[in-house]
Amino acid sequence: MEHLWIIASVAAAFFQALRYAALKELNQHLSATVTTYVRMLFGLPFLVVYLAAVLNVQGVSIPETNPWFWGYCALTAFLQFGMTLLVVQLFHHGNFAVGLMIQRADVILTAVIGSVLFSEAISRLGWVAIAITVCGVLAASAARMAPSAWGKGSGLTEILLGPATRLGLSSALCAAISYLALREAILTLEPSANPLVKGATAAVATTAVSFFLIGLWLALREGRELARIRHWPWLCTLAGFASAAGTVGWFTASALTNASYVAAVAQVQIVFALLISRYWFRETIRPLELVGIALIVGGVMMFRMV
Repeated sequence: MEHLWIIASVAAAFFQALRYAALKELNQHLSATVTTYVRMLFGLPFLVVYLAAVLNVQGVSIPETNPWFWGYCALTAFLQFGMTLLVVQLFHHGNFAVGLMIQRADVILTAVIGSVLFSEAISRLGWVAIAITVCGVLAASAARMAPSAWGKGSGLTEILLGPATRLGLSSALCAAISYLALREAILTLEPSANPLVKGATAAVATTAVSFFLIGLWLALREGRELARIRHWPWLCTLAGFASAAGTVGWFTASALTNASYVAAVAQVQIVFALLISRYWFRETIRPLELVGIALIVGGVMMFRMV
């Protein structure tokens, strides 16, 4: 059990990268909001089966919940929906791997927000790591700008803080707050409960909130578009399964250790994203993007050493 959180974090990173790949493919046929909802619609059944299996193996019942638990779960659900929606939109401003590079600023934001909320001190080296990672985020974003954007009349602000960067950083902010909210939700459950049970319970609760509330909103707003999901059952199932598996890994790790550790180890998603980008979408990575990726990885590694 000592290193289970590391295995769970790596597994979550792999399945999250696979989920985004499936969602990017699906987004060619469906709207961004409906594409994002697919992960809840098709992922919830897998999560319910997983929870039932964990409860059966452990021989226990679902831990007693409380209003704080459901409040944190609801906050996590909406933030993760917003995060995924922003990432899906981000794909239109850059390729698959680089889109996730920019979004990976979440680990730094998690540390910053966590330090403010929980009084965790950040050293000088920690702030240097943050600055390096942000430079990497901006470099990766600038590399995706059209050649004409570098011409006459293009300001530095537009180049470095264009749509891709704004979407990526907004998504990262949603992700960071959702990680902390998720951790708080799990901590409200019985301390004596098995971590696997607590993680599975939180996973089902969070996804169920999104499934019902966001599903109702989409049924009223985009009912016709929502019905078109039936034309791509296998792709939707892949997205749902990958989402459920990633959620299981992430929630299990979050039940075992703090959010910043999980977010840091999950940076291996960068490697998985590159492999998927190269062998699934046949995309290439530009030199400046490689510089940005190197800065992000270097900053994250430095941050974990402080």
